[in-house]
This record gives sequence, C-alpha cells and structure tokens, in this order.
Amino acid sequence: MKKPRRSSQRGSTIVEFAIVVPFLTLAFFGTVGLGIMMGRYVQAVTVARDLAHMYSDGVDFSKTTNRNIAIQQLAAGTGITDAGGNGVIIFSKIITVYQVDCNAAGFGGNCNNLGLPVFTQRLTIGDATLRTGAFGTPASAILDGQGNIAATYYMKNDDSSVRTTGFETALESAVQRATGVAPAAPAQAQNDAAYVVEVFFKYPDIAFLGWSTAGGAYAMFIFR
Repeated sequence: MKKPRRSSQRGSTIVEFAIVVPFLTLAFFGTVGLGIMMGRYVQAVTVARDLAHMYSDGVDFSKTTNRNIAIQQLAAGTGITDAGGNGVIIFSKIITVYQVDCNAAGFGGNCNNLGLPVFTQRLTIGDATLRTGAFGTPASAILDGQGNIAATYYMKNDDSSVRTTGFETALESAVQRATGVAPAAPAQAQNDAAYVVEVFFKYPDIAFLGWSTAGGAYAMFIFR
C-alpha cells in the first residue's frame, strides 16, 4: 500500500515541476532582457551627460580625435560609428537673439529672428536617420565644415530651419528643476549659450528572447 503512494507523490511532483518551469523560464529571460535594455539606457544617459559637459567646456566635436573619444571610449560597445552604426549623437548650440546682437552684427532693425532661440551650430555623429533633434534640424546647406551657422542665417535671414521648436519650454523646465525657481522670460539671457547633446542607441539584438527590439534608449542633457 505504501509503494503506490510514493509513486503517486513522485508523479505529482513531476507534474507540478512541469507547470512551474515555463513561468520560471519566462521570468528569467524577461529579467535578462529588461536588464540589457536598462543597461543601454544607463549608457545613453552617461554618454549624453559626459559629452554635454565636454561640449560646453569648448571641446570641438567636428575634429576626428574628439569624435573618436565619443565613439570608441564613451559609447564603446553600442555599435555606433562616425557616420552610421547603431546610434546617433546630436550636438546643438543654441542662443537667443537680442537687439544688441543684431546691432553688433550690423543688421540693426533687419533682424528676422529677434527674440527667438536659434541654432548656431549642429554636429552629428552616427546614423542621422535613426532620430532627429528634439528642437528641430537646421538645413544642412547653412552649416559650414565645423557645423557652424553664420550670423546672417541665424539672425537676419528668414530661414525657419534655424529656429528652434519647444526649446524655451524645455529650458525653463530644466532651470526650474535645477534651481527650484521659475526663470523670467525669456529663460535664456543675452550672451548665454545652451549646449544640447542628444543620444540615441538602438537596443541590443535580443530577438532570441522573443522580444521586439524596435526602438532604443534616448537621453538629452542641456548645459549652459
């Protein structure tokens, strides 16, 4: 009478194990996939912060040496290359145009972008098709070899591509979070430049887990 009972108990254990294993496997691989994605997000945040700090300190990312620092050291392992790969890094320098700026440039009252935040530089590393800048994209035709935009374009000419979209709101929010005080409008003072770095990295290929790998990790930092 005892032996059949033991056999029945062993059979029940096997059945219970068979029921639990799929859930444990799903939880394990789900944890692995989430960990990989979170790691890529943390890397995007770190790269964006470090590059924004360097950019605001005057590092010229139009130079190959400095671009290689971004690609080969800070963004190592992401698969990004100078003009392609699995990510994109967008550098933007933004100022707000004041009347004194127009006067100094010799434009006087002929200053179409007076009072507006505008791009004065745009540089891109990686695959520019993966993501566009959060505040707009200046036309490539108005950029020189170092990504700079001449005062004629960002002050005088009626070129909508040089004007930012949503930047003032983002800057005001950033200033308030950093200082606890809402800035007076406009948030950007005269002679004040904002150095914006946006980073987007595609997620690693985790299709073997049955997960969709669409999208990626995005981070943005604004330094002044």
